[in-house]
Amino acid sequence: MGLPSGSITTYAQMQQVLNNNNKVYCRSKERREETFRMKLKLDELLKDYEDRFQLNDTRANCTLDPKSLKLVLLQGIMEYMLENLNMFSGGYTYQLSYDDIKTMFNNHSRATRKKGGASQGLVNSFLSTTSIKNEIDNILDDFKSEMFHTFALQMDTMKIKRK
Repeated sequence: MGLPSGSITTYAQMQQVLNNNNKVYCRSKERREETFRMKLKLDELLKDYEDRFQLNDTRANCTLDPKSLKLVLLQGIMEYMLENLNMFSGGYTYQLSYDDIKTMFNNHSRATRKKGGASQGLVNSFLSTTSIKNEIDNILDDFKSEMFHTFALQMDTMKIKRK
């Protein structure tokens, strides 16, 4: 009694069959990990990032619920860009639905294209956010100095000793 035709007769054949059976699983696992590591590139529009994210998610066969998927998408966006999106949305972007976030990405990308390109828009928004923060820091430092000076004068006037 012999083996039926198509049976595995060598170790190399068995290894090839196992590799072929597990190749899809390994690829989808790598793609899932790639989806979680995705980041917005400096010269990339938000719409393009979202399209790339959707493509990776589809290829990876992820079974995340929409809320988790939205959080993974937003996790890949740089902090200063997320602050800008929060200003555009009038609140916290992560509280919006996934479809609302997609719409906001589309609108932002359209506006960025009109202004002159993806990287320029991101760099300009970063610089304007940074300059605004620096200006506020300077104003607060000046205010703090004035307050300390005023308190010192009042303490001298009232002859209160400092500890």
